[in-house]
Amino acid sequence: MPFFLKHYFDPDWDPAKLKPEEQADGSVDHHERQFVVNVAAGDLIAEWIPVEEAGADLDERFVSEEKAFPAGKGTGIKRDAPDKLFAAVDGYVCYKEGRILVRNPLTVHSDIDYHTGNVDFVGNVVVEGSVRSGFTIEATDVRVNDQVDGATIKARGNLDCRGGVKGGKEALLKAGKDMKLAFCEYATLQSGGDIMIKGALMHCDVYAGKRLAVGGRLTGGYICAYNYVYVGEQLGGGMDTDTSLVLGYKPSLLFVDQRYNARIKVLHEDIASFEKTLNKGEEFRAEYQPRLESARKELDLLKNMKVKLWDGIYATERLDECRVLVPGVVKPGVEICIGSAYYKVDDFLEDVFFYHDNGEVKIGASAAKSKK
Repeated sequence: MPFFLKHYFDPDWDPAKLKPEEQADGSVDHHERQFVVNVAAGDLIAEWIPVEEAGADLDERFVSEEKAFPAGKGTGIKRDAPDKLFAAVDGYVCYKEGRILVRNPLTVHSDIDYHTGNVDFVGNVVVEGSVRSGFTIEATDVRVNDQVDGATIKARGNLDCRGGVKGGKEALLKAGKDMKLAFCEYATLQSGGDIMIKGALMHCDVYAGKRLAVGGRLTGGYICAYNYVYVGEQLGGGMDTDTSLVLGYKPSLLFVDQRYNARIKVLHEDIASFEKTLNKGEEFRAEYQPRLESARKELDLLKNMKVKLWDGIYATERLDECRVLVPGVVKPGVEICIGSAYYKVDDFLEDVFFYHDNGEVKIGASAAKSKK
């Protein structure tokens, strides 16, 4: 009696022959090409069924007289279900050399671009090329061997960008644990652990859950770190470059506050525009009065949320171990906040560290000695 091997994945999946995902309105999304289909440990990936039950799915390639699975690494059979093949690990399922495999990590042998679309993977991802602007990666650990442009990368674990980041004010990089970058410019960085930049960090918004270390220059941007910032060569870009450092509060909450601030700014602009339009005449009232009232309600709500958020931020205050260490040069104009204490650098400094003492930001000589 012949049997048919029914697949719960595409047995002909080929990352080089992907098609864009069709939307409900008939259009296609070139950012979504279903580059990989995730499976979790325990998921059913194939089973033997009688040929007569295959119906329209029948493919003669998978008809056999014997129920012998082409099972490979990462798959398994349960004693109480001998006709079913399951994923033994989290990963993606595919055929390789005639065997069904569940694999992790996922290695992308190219750029992340219109040929691959976005990548959303249950396991780890290695990108041998670049990640182009407008595309997204979500995975556990992520390593990018080439450059990251204005892309979004969300790593539940660690993130390693060996080719650096040229974010174009669009890049958003998140890591649940640690982040390592060759260099970074014009991007937003957020980590639950440490952020380490081998070269320069320029004009970025940074939220380091623990520590930030920059081997080269740190110029421009809004920098939040819970307890420690190290800059090897140069901190600040002079009076014409805004460089602000905030330590002592939980950065993830400060990130939320910045999002609130951005939305509040938009709402103020919308309210001013709606009021201006309403002043032109009664014919605009039916359309713009409800929009004005809605914007005002949202603004009041956000202001209340900010008050509650800052109650939570103040509760995370931890100041005694906060340090900004700069063995190199600190340029005038740099603003440093440790808790509620504020200091603005007004002269060139070299080989110093900043710390909190008795409600003030103070300066110590020789960051190298402080490290010891």
